[in-house]
Order: sequence, then structure tokens, then C-alpha cells
Amino acid sequence: MYICAIMVSCKQESPADIRTLHRTEIASLVPDTHHPTIEAPETVHRTVRLRLYPGDAATGILLTAIAGACRHVWNHMLADQERRFRLWQAYRIGPKPVPTFFTLGRRFTQLRNDPDHAWLKDYPFACVRYSLKYLADAYQRYFKDPQTEGKPRFKAKHFTVPAFTMPEAVRMDGDRLRVPKVGWLRLAGSNPYAGCQPLTVRVRMEGTEPHPKWYAYVCYAVPVEQVRQGATDGALGLDRNVGQATDSEGTVYALPDTDQLDANIKRKQRELSRKQGWGPKDKRPQSNRGRRVNGQLQKLHRTRKRKRDDATHRASRTLAETAHTVVVEDLNTKGMTASAKGTREEPGTHVKAKAGLNRAILASGWGQLERKLAYKAGQVVKVDPAYTSQTCSRCGHVGQANRPSQAVFACQACGWALNADHNAAINILVRAGLPSVPVPARGTGAAARGGAIP
Repeated sequence: MYICAIMVSCKQESPADIRTLHRTEIASLVPDTHHPTIEAPETVHRTVRLRLYPGDAATGILLTAIAGACRHVWNHMLADQERRFRLWQAYRIGPKPVPTFFTLGRRFTQLRNDPDHAWLKDYPFACVRYSLKYLADAYQRYFKDPQTEGKPRFKAKHFTVPAFTMPEAVRMDGDRLRVPKVGWLRLAGSNPYAGCQPLTVRVRMEGTEPHPKWYAYVCYAVPVEQVRQGATDGALGLDRNVGQATDSEGTVYALPDTDQLDANIKRKQRELSRKQGWGPKDKRPQSNRGRRVNGQLQKLHRTRKRKRDDATHRASRTLAETAHTVVVEDLNTKGMTASAKGTREEPGTHVKAKAGLNRAILASGWGQLERKLAYKAGQVVKVDPAYTSQTCSRCGHVGQANRPSQAVFACQACGWALNADHNAAINILVRAGLPSVPVPARGTGAAARGGAIP
């Protein structure tokens, strides 16, 4: 319709008049599809974990086969890329083979059309090909930082969690999900973003092969106004310690008690090491009893992981709803948890004690808490962690003698005494240039007592 209107006007006007036709008149006839007048609402990405029920054993086997096809394509393309690079390195013929998603995708199309790999056509094309996106990203991380990131490695069948990704065209109908080449499968679980647009789905199996449990990680494009908002003002300092975190108001966020779980895990590890083929140096075939114990051990590991994940979710949500800005220390967790073994020429000292401290630091979930605060809180500020635990929050005196014990801070200059983590959290907040009294007292902690913080 719009094109016809322009043609009629051109017949009625002279060529000179047509050349002088103003752009706004043409714009009034042809709609602007590249720059719409109504802006789309701003969205953010949120992922929901839902239980996926295959319904019968055959469907579960088909899901496992799709994941196996992804693993096979990963290993095949990784070997092909290594072979191409070795040939190029030896003869220097042609351009250097670059493993991008585009080039790997073209090779996958050729592989899928190969008669020896015709069985790949029985599985969804997009899901299997998207495993090469992870391979390309792994190569890019390695090229960017070879010292820290290792080269992509082959995936073993019995040491790889069966999983695959649906990258596009996700179809959901209420509590059902359509998996390509499989059909509609039932979902269960709390889903606050059920009415939003699903973008991708990561299907993952947990448990053992005799008793598998499937989960779907659905990524939604959620409008900003629908996302649970945090505080609009205020600031808090957060000191992360082993097993707990303390904010500048004195509130302690402790990890759940997993001592019983830890004891059960150690007991199952000892039991597994005595089974045939499951010891560190046992080369015999792995026994079925060992597989049963290994399944029980993995279940305990998953239970402990979810307890810690839930604790960091609760702490980050409380902090985000209390203050808009959360100030944390810029900690080098990887350097802090480095091994103390040393070398043969210069062996380390207190190796066992350092190993126990490393495990406790990693179990405290410092990185998890920081990552969750990044999208829940309004702003996360990182400051230099140097001497925050030895500095007096009242007079600013710095000294190692200010810490007579791990939990007590007693300033040797002014006599100010309080919990060491609380004092460090106040220093972290002040170091960011924010006031020492960030938010109104919530009725608990030191900030609720008049005059506790100067």
C-alpha cells in the first residue's frame, strides 16, 4: 500500500519536484521498521530450575542419547581441530584453523551428512550443534589467558554429566516443555516467570543411571518491572569470613551446619575406596556395589551443595533488600586457596593445616555470594582488602595487636572493642567513601543499640 502511494505521487509530480521531496514526507508514507517509535520494554535474563519428568524409561533413554550425541560431537570436533592445527603447524599451508562457532558449525553440517554419522540425524540439529558453542567459547578463553585457562579436554562417558541445550525456538505450554525429537514433557516446581518469554533451556540429568532425575534450567527474558526489586537507597559493608559473613550493622549471615553431611561423605568415601575398581590405584573392573555407593556419595554431595546455595541466595536477597549498595572486599580467592606443598627443593610448611583452611574458604561460597549480589543488589562496590581487619573503625589506628583473637577486636590506641568481623565491615564501608551508618537500624545487631557506632 505504501509503495503504491509513492508511485502515484511520482506520476503526478515532475522529476524536479520529486528530487525536492522532503525526507519527512517519505517517512510519513513508509513506516520506520528499524527505529520504532514505541520502545520495547527493558528486560533482564532470569533462570529458573524446574524438575523435568520424562514419563517413561524410553523417553529418559532418548534424553540421555541426545546428551551422548553432544558429547560425541564435542570429542570428534576437538580431535579434528587438534589434527588440523598440527598439520598447519607442520606445513604452514593455508590459513590458521580458528575454532569459532561458525567454522565448527560448518564442519558439523558436513559430519552430519557423512554416511558414517547418519545416526546424528535422529537427534535435534540445533541442540547437538550448540555443544560446539561451548567448545568455541572454551578455545576463546584459552587463547585469551593460556596461563589460567586450560585447553579444552575430551569428555569421558562415565565422568560427564548428561546435558544438552535448546538454544532457540523454545516451546512451553503451561507446565509442559517441548523437546525436539522427543515431544512434550511435564515440568514441576515454582516458576515466578511463567508468563515471560523463554529464551534457552538447559536440560541436565542428576543422580545415577538406574535412578536418574532430569531438570530443566529455563532462561527467561523478564521485564524489569516484574523482577523483584531491592532497596532504593542505603549502603552496607560486608566482611566475608570462613563459614559466615557480617555486614556493617552487625548482622551475621552464617552458612548452614553441614557437619553431619561432611561426616557421611567421608564415611561413604572410605567405603567406596574399598570396592573393587574404585580405589585410587585399583585397575580392576568397577563393581556394581561400588556404583551403588558412588551414587549415594554423589547424592550427599548434591544435598550439601544445595544447602550452601540456598544459604547464599537468602543472604544475598536480605542484603539487596536492606541496602542499594553493598561494598565487599576485592579478594583473590584463587591465590588465597593455593596449595602450600611447595616444590621438592623447597617444600612447604603446615601443608595439612593450609589444605584444611583452603577447603573451608571454598566451602564458604565467597564467589557465589558476590555473583548473586551482582544481579540482586542495586550496586556492588569492591575495595582494597588490605588491613581492614586490623584498622580501628573509630580512630583509624592500624596495628596487628588490635586483633587479640580471631573474633575480638580491641584497639590499642583508643580502647574501642567489638566483634572483629563487624569492625572490618565498617572499615570496608568507609573505605568506599560511604557513611559509617548506612541504613536505619533493623532492630537487631549493634546498629540497633544507640551509640554503638560513632
